[in-house]
Amino acid sequence: MNSVSSVAASTSAPVAEEVFGDVSPIFVVGAPRSGTTLLERMIDAHPAISITDELCFFDIVLQISEEVPDLRGRANVDALMSRLPQMDHFRNWNGIDTVLEEVGERLVSDPKASYQRLFLQLMQVHAGQQGARRFGDKTPWNVRHLPTLLRWFPDARIIHLVRDPRANVASKIDLPRTSGDVLTATVKWRMDVDAGDRFETSGAIPAEHFLTVRYEDLVQESERVARRICDTIGEDFAPEMLTFHRRRDVMFKDQPWKEGVLRPMSTGSLDAWRERLPPVRSMLIELVAGSAMRRHDYRADPRGLRRWLAVPAQLVREFAMWRRFKREERERRKAEPETRFVADNRSFYKLALESLGLRRPPPPPPPSRSNPPPQQ
Repeated sequence: MNSVSSVAASTSAPVAEEVFGDVSPIFVVGAPRSGTTLLERMIDAHPAISITDELCFFDIVLQISEEVPDLRGRANVDALMSRLPQMDHFRNWNGIDTVLEEVGERLVSDPKASYQRLFLQLMQVHAGQQGARRFGDKTPWNVRHLPTLLRWFPDARIIHLVRDPRANVASKIDLPRTSGDVLTATVKWRMDVDAGDRFETSGAIPAEHFLTVRYEDLVQESERVARRICDTIGEDFAPEMLTFHRRRDVMFKDQPWKEGVLRPMSTGSLDAWRERLPPVRSMLIELVAGSAMRRHDYRADPRGLRRWLAVPAQLVREFAMWRRFKREERERRKAEPETRFVADNRSFYKLALESLGLRRPPPPPPPSRSNPPPQQ
């Protein structure tokens, strides 16, 4: 995946990395299918706040910098804008045209235009057009980019959502363009949960600027959780946050699995995984989720001999699902040559090995000055 340093190195007169210390963006992160869209809609319902839905900046948008490294000048901005529709996720952005038009004009007139400023402007312009003074983004994958987010936005507020891995995986394996095997889905869940937990405890961010929320608490104690979120982001609680489902101005389209956010909060999904997952598959999830599952107070079911005996055959079936998906995905991408910018799986496999303890993770970011580590 590209980094700002590699983008800068490819230009003759690079724009230095900036620190936007005068803003406090709100970032909703977590493993996909943990309820992040639900949480985003709740926060977005606050009259003072507007949250963009899955800009996918780090994992997809920033790939364009390989072809358009410099955003200064109209020709470069036009080159950027012509490539955005070639993003894998662009088709799911709803009502983005007026935002892109204004962002483009701002970049053209900005002598320091950069990908950092593109990210900032996408959030700010969207909020401005919604009449909100606070802005942010919900991209679940950004849980893997928290050190960079905090470096760019040192006063950022992070809301990390966690969900029972069995419920998470059960809601994910039947989605379009997923492998359908529980092993891949669980490794991704653990990787993302570990990334959020590791950052929260690193000392890099003031404790009052980071909040971990369990999905189960969000749907069962909505007002209490909403008030905690408001304390974290520095806003008064707004009752509209509890009636978010009445609004229809969603920023996503062609994603029917997200349409549950148009209905009132419900606890019906909490144990639905028990009907969707055979015991042997839920046990595989529990084994892979491991310490991350226990860390967030999710308990494994009893493991009888019959479940253990079913494991070898189930592993073969899971692997076959993954192999079939990989073949189908290669063919699908060949059939969609116009989609040129997609998430890079290489970073996923690297982080997956770290989460499973098979690769040493990078050193933690330096502690925040406002939240120093305890003295030994």
